[in-house]
Amino acid sequence: MTSYADYLFLLSPPEPIKELIGKYKKASAKHIGEFKSMDSPAHISIMHAERQKPFFADHTVTRLEQTLNIMPPVLLHIDGFKYFPHLHSQYTIYAHIRITPAVDAWFSLLKKNLSIRKTLVPHITVTRNIPEADFNILWPHFRHKKLVEPFWIKELKIVKRETFGSFPKWEPFKTFRFKGTKSFEYVNGLDKQVGMSEEVRNQINLF
Repeated sequence: MTSYADYLFLLSPPEPIKELIGKYKKASAKHIGEFKSMDSPAHISIMHAERQKPFFADHTVTRLEQTLNIMPPVLLHIDGFKYFPHLHSQYTIYAHIRITPAVDAWFSLLKKNLSIRKTLVPHITVTRNIPEADFNILWPHFRHKKLVEPFWIKELKIVKRETFGSFPKWEPFKTFRFKGTKSFEYVNGLDKQVGMSEEVRNQINLF
């Protein structure tokens, strides 16, 4: 019997941003206990392809490499926090990604290259699908946070897991580097990863 696999396409921020979001997750858990995304590394989800046959990985994904390689890296900014409401009084709190014309153009090109038709709202999840009672506890602490952090995205990662596995776990599959030189945005010579400022470190003790 042919097995099936799920594939998740994502943009992985640099380690300082992962650590930053991880600290906000831990601060949240102190108040509401464990939640679904508590141990998930910070990332920007691009596409989730479920229940695919093996040839999907062998052919479709591999053909993407050349197209993605000619895309340039992109400079993104976390700009505060927002939330998504879901059905059944569930909420997701996330770090908002500032959308400029250059960033919008870059994501539009990425969607075109991946044949994505649905709307894509780039964001980094902090707490995913939490009950309304937990959201009401946490949101007052997030709503006024003036967090602004720039970071570069230089590659797209694909992870996979067995669709019908007993304990499916995401495993690394492919990584495609953005090697293009045509820039969508020039930002005062900022050409390297930016670490956490002292002000941001102080914000992490947010509750």
